[in-house]
Amino acid sequence: MSSATARPNGFSPAYLVAIMLVASLEFIQNGMLNFAASAVMGGIGAAPEEFSYAAMAYATAAILVLFNHRWCCQWLGLRRFVRLSLLLFGLGAVLCACAASPGAFIIGRAVQGLGGAVFFTAARVEVHGLQERSRMLGLLCFGYALMLGSALGPLLGAQALLHLDWRWIFWGILPWLVLTLPATRLLSQQAQAQLPAAHSGHSLAWLAAAVLSGQWLIQQLPYDFFSRPQILLGLLLGCCAAALLASRLQGRHAGQAGRWPAFARLPYLLGLACYFCCYLLVSANSYILPVMVQQALGFDVPTTGRLLSVSFLAGIGFATLYAAALFRRSAPGLRMMMMLACALLALYGLLMAGVSPAVDIRYLVALLLLNGGFMSLFIMAVAQGTFRAVEPEQFAQAYQTKNIIRQLAISMGVAGSTVFLQARNAQHYQRLAEGFSWNNPLFDQAMDYLHQVFPQLGQGQRMAMLAGELGRQAMLLSCQDFFRAEYLIAALLVLLVLWQRQFD
Repeated sequence: MSSATARPNGFSPAYLVAIMLVASLEFIQNGMLNFAASAVMGGIGAAPEEFSYAAMAYATAAILVLFNHRWCCQWLGLRRFVRLSLLLFGLGAVLCACAASPGAFIIGRAVQGLGGAVFFTAARVEVHGLQERSRMLGLLCFGYALMLGSALGPLLGAQALLHLDWRWIFWGILPWLVLTLPATRLLSQQAQAQLPAAHSGHSLAWLAAAVLSGQWLIQQLPYDFFSRPQILLGLLLGCCAAALLASRLQGRHAGQAGRWPAFARLPYLLGLACYFCCYLLVSANSYILPVMVQQALGFDVPTTGRLLSVSFLAGIGFATLYAAALFRRSAPGLRMMMMLACALLALYGLLMAGVSPAVDIRYLVALLLLNGGFMSLFIMAVAQGTFRAVEPEQFAQAYQTKNIIRQLAISMGVAGSTVFLQARNAQHYQRLAEGFSWNNPLFDQAMDYLHQVFPQLGQGQRMAMLAGELGRQAMLLSCQDFFRAEYLIAALLVLLVLWQRQFD
């Protein structure tokens, strides 16, 4: 394959728009899906555990593609690679929209993962290739794309559920793909001839086995920790063995290229750990918030969609302020920015853990602004500290590795939050149900109150209303437990930031 032009001539607004369109696609789709997770589970008849399998399938497929991202870019050229990924992402969306069972949905999400893996990394590497004066503007637009895509997700998801049905969570992404396809002509095209494969077939197969067994282990850990520990131990040993074998086969195949990358020093590894924590929290938060706002607090679908977009729109404002300070060279140090972001997260978790059903919507908006500040400030500070010591020629591989960590974190966030919410909800419901008896004076008082307020209702109907309130209270307590855990994670992040000296 012959070499093509490296980058479009000139730096234009259209080029920035093309990058933003590519970068935002995965975030729009995942934002819609996280918002409508309960509706999707009901539509395909899936339990929360099966829904998390779909997240696992998406992440596994994406990770396998990311391991070969650099080679595919060189072999196909970035333009062709992104276009092929758009087609795969669209095909996966069609399969998900047509799914009538959990298995079909999982296959559709796996196909989407094959395509969606490319967008984030490709757009970021494009920005890194800009000249230094233009790179800051490109990074700002890249960040805007991620936040706007994440904000549009719940807004579009709410409209799809309100006026159509859950299948339009996936049909609705197709117009965005059609809009992005012609914009890819502005991307760079770097194709080279007769490149050796980045991974041998055997090493890739064992790598797939390692990733799948690792994801399955994470998924099954809360269910089988006490009942079937031998299965978990077998999964762990199988995951380690498959990863070791894949590494040895890859080392033989790639020679020097199979060795530990030169950029993987302590600042980079610490940055990956911070990235992992941030994406884990953002993913789990995006799953928990719709459940809390809609099911536990009782807001309607459109209001829930607007509320969930607040954090990401606030993130745009915080990112703009931080970027302006960087342009003026008046921004605080990286450690100070990370500490500020962690403080916002801790305050957000602490206050959200105390939210009651009578909460005012303006108070919720204020809390979600704190979450938006954490996301944008923490990610921007971590990005500066992680990649500033990486050489330009190593950036693509370093960012490819970082995006693999992102996919793992997102998958674990969805799986962990579904399992956490299910386990805590069952426990709280059982405890609250102990008082659901005529022997409890509070129960008698509640029934008498309902009889006075709704005299037209029979006793069975009044009991059904109390049972619904019981489920709502259990869900609220479960969500509050999650935000208490988020507060503790923020405290651990503060200790990590205080301990390390790499981002000074």
